Amino acid sequence: MPVSLHDYSSHDQQIWDEELEDFVPDRVFDAHIHLFNPDHLSSTEPTANRWGATDLATIQQWAAKLYPGRETHFLVLGTPLRGIDVAAHNDWSIAQVRQDPQSRMNRLVTPACTVEDIRRDILEQRFMGLKPYRIFSVTGDIAQCRIQDFLPYPQLELANELGLWVTMHLSRFHGCADELNLSDLREFTLKRFPNIKWILAHCARSFTYWPIRQAIDQLRDLPNIWYDVSAVTDVRPLITLFSREDRRRILYGSDGVDATYFHGQYASLGRAWQGIDAGRLDLQFPHCDGRPILAIYEQLLSMKHAAEIAQWSGNDIENLFWRSAAELFGVRFGNDESDVNSVGHSLTQATYVRAKELIPGGTQLLSKRPEMFAPGLWPAYAREAHGCEVIDLDGRRFIDMTTSGIGSCLLGYADPDVNAAVGRRIAMGSMSSLNAAEEVELAELLIELHPWADQARFARSGGEAMAIAVRLARAATRRDKIAFCGYHGWSDWYLAANLHPTDVVDGLQGHLLPGLEPAGVPLGLSGTALPFAYNDLDELQQHISRHGNEIAAVVMEPTRNAEPDPGFLEGVRELCDRCGAVLIFDEISSGWRMHLGGVHLKYGIMPDIAVFAKAIANGHPMAAIIGRRRLMDAAQSSFISSTYWTEAVGPTAALATIRKYQTLDIASHTHRLGTRMSQAWHDLSRRFSVPVKISGHPSLLRLSFDHTEAAALGTLFTARMLERGFLTGGGFYPSFAHQEHHITAYIHAAEPVFAELAIAIQQADVLQRLDSAGTQVRHSGFARL
Repeated sequence: MPVSLHDYSSHDQQIWDEELEDFVPDRVFDAHIHLFNPDHLSSTEPTANRWGATDLATIQQWAAKLYPGRETHFLVLGTPLRGIDVAAHNDWSIAQVRQDPQSRMNRLVTPACTVEDIRRDILEQRFMGLKPYRIFSVTGDIAQCRIQDFLPYPQLELANELGLWVTMHLSRFHGCADELNLSDLREFTLKRFPNIKWILAHCARSFTYWPIRQAIDQLRDLPNIWYDVSAVTDVRPLITLFSREDRRRILYGSDGVDATYFHGQYASLGRAWQGIDAGRLDLQFPHCDGRPILAIYEQLLSMKHAAEIAQWSGNDIENLFWRSAAELFGVRFGNDESDVNSVGHSLTQATYVRAKELIPGGTQLLSKRPEMFAPGLWPAYAREAHGCEVIDLDGRRFIDMTTSGIGSCLLGYADPDVNAAVGRRIAMGSMSSLNAAEEVELAELLIELHPWADQARFARSGGEAMAIAVRLARAATRRDKIAFCGYHGWSDWYLAANLHPTDVVDGLQGHLLPGLEPAGVPLGLSGTALPFAYNDLDELQQHISRHGNEIAAVVMEPTRNAEPDPGFLEGVRELCDRCGAVLIFDEISSGWRMHLGGVHLKYGIMPDIAVFAKAIANGHPMAAIIGRRRLMDAAQSSFISSTYWTEAVGPTAALATIRKYQTLDIASHTHRLGTRMSQAWHDLSRRFSVPVKISGHPSLLRLSFDHTEAAALGTLFTARMLERGFLTGGGFYPSFAHQEHHITAYIHAAEPVFAELAIAIQQADVLQRLDSAGTQVRHSGFARL
């Protein structure tokens, strides 16, 4: 018999009151539900008497019973039954759905549906997408058919042309873990049909643990893939999905009415599963409370437990139940703010106004000051960050095409493997009166990757790690002066370059920022920091000729904006050996992204000390100093010690990050995407006659405008790209989370912006345009706020 609202029991009510009422938010968007009119199905069909009449009013009544007090809307899917009158069913269903302006529908399609009919319905009746199903496979094999067997290529081509949503119940025994399904999804999403947006129903048809666990590492790297969690009552696939996929790609769905509004669940049996309907079986429970609950409540309980295990926040849960769907499908709930994203109503901007009163400079890092991008517009704060997407305090989503967390998140934000390792360590306790054994394991791994090194010390940030390296060099050599090139942090040893010795007017110009006053740096350090230019071996030779027996170390990045000239790094190494100076390579930015371990390994020039931070732990605070024993032992004679250098999260994150790097070709990935971005900038410059300067390695790109009003043009570019959902600035550091489709979307967004820049240059009105946009020219360096 069809399920009925009368089946809702007192035990169901108890479960809601005690366990679910505090889990389900006040808004729900059910992205997988069905309507059904018995008149559309022949009475001779075997399923005819199992499906009850279900119109919009029925599912609204069910929603009021299942989620009392919640505002609920739906993505209705055409009901796939053999013998159904497809046209009549679609016409009736969409008429029902239109009674709720915030509900949506995917049109039922079979291979017999013509492209012309589908196109007409999409355009005229405003279906949002398609609902194919395996029972309509042209092969007749509903168990082992492929996607194109029940969603043929002409329909796929139409869906791609129109950018439709497709809710897909995968076929084949292993569902999403089936290699043919994975191959088809790779082909469709990455190459053949890049505009189709796929919702893989039932956790990508993982009613049991095995398929999603096998497939998740491949699925999560594919673009335009989402999941609904409908009818999955086994907590294990939900734990895998919630822990290892981008949380914003997961949507709530019930598969109601008939598929989950019965008392029972979908039980796992090894790699198989079976629906268990307590109303149809003579189940005996002499040993416990034998009152079954609705399968949809079994699903919600499993979702709750999986969210707890995956350490989801309240925002994550709201995204799951409604916010992600609302943004994807253009749904507005009843009490939505009409102007929440405007600057005048922005929580993000208001918070930064408060910050400037409470925090000197507004932020802890100069590179994250909004004034460095687009004053008054740049979102200073991220509520969430996953992959290469960030969400500000107002819920606005942006694709981050800047520096991926100032170069720290090479795998992408909130990498699930790194987060899982960190979560386990936190759960066990990350700090105690004893040491963390992970630091020993990390030291072994770093020395294995760098055979020239003998020992390691650890800190938690790049600046302090560089200070440690310089201290070690000074302690080991009993010398004071440091020759350096490039940027190496905020410490006194470095800023001493601007204490204006007689032969240097502005020592940090070209390395950090021009005109930076070294306030607070002791005058006694004057003359101890000697700058030289990258690829200028003669300048370094001059320092050594004058101060050779006083120079403790030569500090430099192996590369930053340019490749070393032939013989340059070799010459530096030889000069250090000749004068007894320690060669310190700062791999804080260059490390890992251009070569596993560090770019010095690629060049074949081994330092005496190397320093790593940023990407070593993918966004978790961690830094490492590795070096030769004779130098590292100096830590025993100089006091170098700090409490938080002993916590366990940093080394745990570094171990997980490096081990993942060992399985990936990060260097090739970042080089490929960076090269494409560089080519895109050149092409945009040529097409729109906007002069640009592009520099740096493909994995550390820099962009500026070759114009007298370069800063103003850069600010306008940033402001307009913000309007289009992209964070852009003066550079692009691709991460492993960035994919080709992100570059493609960025290029499409940038085209009209470059067109405007060209007009602004021609009309000389860029400042007026900035004023109209509500911003002003960005800062180019350090400034008091």
